[in-house]
Amino acid sequence: MLNEQKLQAIVATFAKYQVEIKTDGMRIVAINGQRAFFDATTFMQDQLIEMICRVLANQLIHEVWVSERDSNGDAN
Repeated sequence: MLNEQKLQAIVATFAKYQVEIKTDGMRIVAINGQRAFFDATTFMQDQLIEMICRVLANQLIHEVWVSERDSNGDAN
């Protein structure tokens, strides 16, 4: 299980890649400005990293979809 030191190491590592993770104690409450709720104490370190990556993937998919939708709307 994670402790606060390991959680902060994860946060600091993602920050090197311009990914902002906000925490409240042992909870992740936002990823890149998007609200989230993950109780870090319920994850192993690699599981939490994978979950954060899934959230990022979903954010990117959404951003591309919105960008495509907006550019298609401008072309009409």
